Amino acid sequence: MDMKSNHGAPVLTDPAPINKSRLGIPSNLLPYSPTGAAFSPSLHLTIPRKKPGKLDDVRASGWLDAMKASSPPRKKLTKDFNFEVVSDDTDVAYRIWTLKYPSALTSFEQITNYAKEKRIVLFLDYDGTLSPIVDDPECAFMSDSMRSAVRNVVKYFPTAIISGRSRDKVCEFVGLTELYYAGSHGMDIMGPVRHSVSDDHPNSIRSTDEQGKEVNLFQPASEFLPMIDEVFRSLVEITKGIKGAKVENNKFCASVHYRNVDEKVIVASWATVAQCVHDIIKDYPRLRLTHGRKVLEVRPVIKWDKGKAVEFLLESLALSNCGDVLPIYVGDDRTDEDAFKVLREGNRGYGILVSSVPKESKAFYSLRDPSEVMEFLKSLVRWKESSAL
Repeated sequence: MDMKSNHGAPVLTDPAPINKSRLGIPSNLLPYSPTGAAFSPSLHLTIPRKKPGKLDDVRASGWLDAMKASSPPRKKLTKDFNFEVVSDDTDVAYRIWTLKYPSALTSFEQITNYAKEKRIVLFLDYDGTLSPIVDDPECAFMSDSMRSAVRNVVKYFPTAIISGRSRDKVCEFVGLTELYYAGSHGMDIMGPVRHSVSDDHPNSIRSTDEQGKEVNLFQPASEFLPMIDEVFRSLVEITKGIKGAKVENNKFCASVHYRNVDEKVIVASWATVAQCVHDIIKDYPRLRLTHGRKVLEVRPVIKWDKGKAVEFLLESLALSNCGDVLPIYVGDDRTDEDAFKVLREGNRGYGILVSSVPKESKAFYSLRDPSEVMEFLKSLVRWKESSAL
């Protein structure tokens, strides 16, 4: 899709580079980004077989560095009446960072000017995007006002939630049936029925949702289910002595949360968590480790991620390769970078990174937190309603 606009919005050109060392932004924050052929609905997935081999020690292999890089400290503010006083230079660095990743709210007119005559498709992460990051992942509830904002936006734009959570769990959290869901980083997709040659894909199952509506379930890593379940049970057992560690079964991936590990001995504790995960997955060459915000995730070694999920859903909605379609992906985590990359490199649409701290990204725009995400969604609805008058 040619992203040059008649409205003069230079939205897909990179702003001038900024000096990251001057801002105190670590250069190693560029997230994991897999390679692989572009999605083709007629192409059967191949599962590469990694050669077995002993992994390096967690310190030597850089696991701890990656854990720290993916888990930046929260910004601390001191409130005095109506003023917020920043305790360090973080706010200055953030304002300079937004020169490269401008706010999607302050740039809203630019976005909508480009979106005229186009069909917007929304893709949303869940944790840290629609709900705040919380200490207990089982309590990451979205607010009623956020749910209302999502419900309203679905009236005007095809919308999908793409989460690292299991699909069932994120469906339960969101509680809306009008949109599409992709769990386990896109390895478990519930989408519309496609009437195309790809309907007979071996990883696609015709099913019905809770309302009896016919849907397609696409599960490219289905053969890994017994293996992931086995690893999940092993991780629960090996980490049960680490206070604050929590293992979550997200169906096609196993997540080890270390957010609540005692911060007083944070380095040793994080190292212990990393060593436990290392000791388990070293015997599973067909599984790999990825890093999120204070979480380690064990996933199948297949060429599938949130970027591939975006492509699959666009294909399912018959919206791929359409010049009048504008996909927008909003997410906060390293795994969302795969989707940002697809939209940027394919000149397809916009990635919006949700972050209150500076970090490298393939996104074009930024939002500070879920409250700004909600305002952005409300703004889209107001814009759509006013443009229909």
